[in-house]
Amino acid sequence: MTHAPKLALVVLLLALLSTATAGAADDTPPAPTEACGNSAGVLHARSFWATTKDGFRLYMVEAGTGKTTVVLAHGGRSDLCETVGFAAKLVSRGYRVVAFDFRGNGRSAATPSLALGNDLAAAVAHARQTGAEHTFLIGASMGGAAIAQNTSTLDVDGRISLSGTRLWPGFGINNPAGLARIRAPYLYVGARDDWRAPLPEALAIFRKVGARDKRTAIYPGSDHGWQFVETSRSAPRARALVLAWIASHA
Repeated sequence: MTHAPKLALVVLLLALLSTATAGAADDTPPAPTEACGNSAGVLHARSFWATTKDGFRLYMVEAGTGKTTVVLAHGGRSDLCETVGFAAKLVSRGYRVVAFDFRGNGRSAATPSLALGNDLAAAVAHARQTGAEHTFLIGASMGGAAIAQNTSTLDVDGRISLSGTRLWPGFGINNPAGLARIRAPYLYVGARDDWRAPLPEALAIFRKVGARDKRTAIYPGSDHGWQFVETSRSAPRARALVLAWIASHA
């Protein structure tokens, strides 16, 4: 009986140690291959957590080297895994990439806040803090809309929107007044018959963008988002355009 207090103390210390160890393990971001499966095998990436200025934790990955970093923003109801294929192509061209899960998506924090611009700002901040001299934003669908609608205060070298026009209710908050304040070069890639990004709406938003160096590339069909640089019939031309556009503005 005299040893009972000591035994209880040992058990308590072991329990606390076990809890702390488990908490540390749980806090380790999943590897890209764990998060995205075999599709991430084409990209030798490192995963990490980042915190937005309004206090939410985002899951991010980075890969490649070089002084130019391309931040990739995924579409709605998805995650960064959909960007892996094009990320690998960018890395093969000598660029560094940073991709992330928007708040409420993938492995990032769930929140009722729709401030997607803060997520993009966190990715750009990480790129700059880790050596980027030039930074570009590329987003598809929701990600492209967020780049157009929510990043006018970000100092970047260029923006590319793949089918991104406006944020639908429940996905984000549009800021039409910010379009005129965009000054960095801007490229919009879309399709003639894409019901998710109707061409009249896309062109109306494009006209409001304040950049003097801006361009549209409209392809036949109804392709959307990352299809333009990966799987569509237009992919070879669209991909070449995007890569050449980045190279000419870096």
